[in-house]
Amino acid sequence: MASQVDVANLCLAILGKPTIASLLDNSNAARVLNVEYDLIRRALLRGRATWRFSIKRASLPSLSTAPVSGPYTTQYALPTDCLRVLLAGDTWPGLDLSDYRLGPTDAGYLVEGRNILCDYGAPLSLKYVSDVTDTTLFDPWFVIYFAAELAWTCCERLTGSDAKQAAAKDRKNDALIQASNSNALENTPEMNAEAEWVAARMQ
Repeated sequence: MASQVDVANLCLAILGKPTIASLLDNSNAARVLNVEYDLIRRALLRGRATWRFSIKRASLPSLSTAPVSGPYTTQYALPTDCLRVLLAGDTWPGLDLSDYRLGPTDAGYLVEGRNILCDYGAPLSLKYVSDVTDTTLFDPWFVIYFAAELAWTCCERLTGSDAKQAAAKDRKNDALIQASNSNALENTPEMNAEAEWVAARMQ
């Protein structure tokens, strides 16, 4: 399994730079990577691609205070490691008759700050992307993707080479494709809004 240093050294290998023993080494490469490592990791986990190793589930108790205003009656505090909500509640998204919405929102829930607002009763089932720091849990393709993103981000400071930066971008795009092909990514459901003629046919 990969370590933090393995990710950093794969990044440096992509850029054709010498490896390091630690992100705390007294070298320019270590200092640059140490600054960017956690920022890039969190951004990639929170991004559009949902990595299966980062998915967690929780059962949340409701907060004692209701939302100050708005259409929802209940709020829940998100887990401290939650980077992105994937699904709240036990009801899977179904038919979306958008032309017939009567309220101010057609969302089943809203995330505001570190709370999630909804009308679902407690406890609230939550599926979310977690802030995974344990590198031994990383999918191998995520390691490559992460290292290539680090290389692309840090290339100017470490090499000043536009060609190497372009190569790093190609490497990370290829890693994302390979991750999708190997089932390392979850395909989240996507729904198109239904027009009123659908409702008419259902009557």
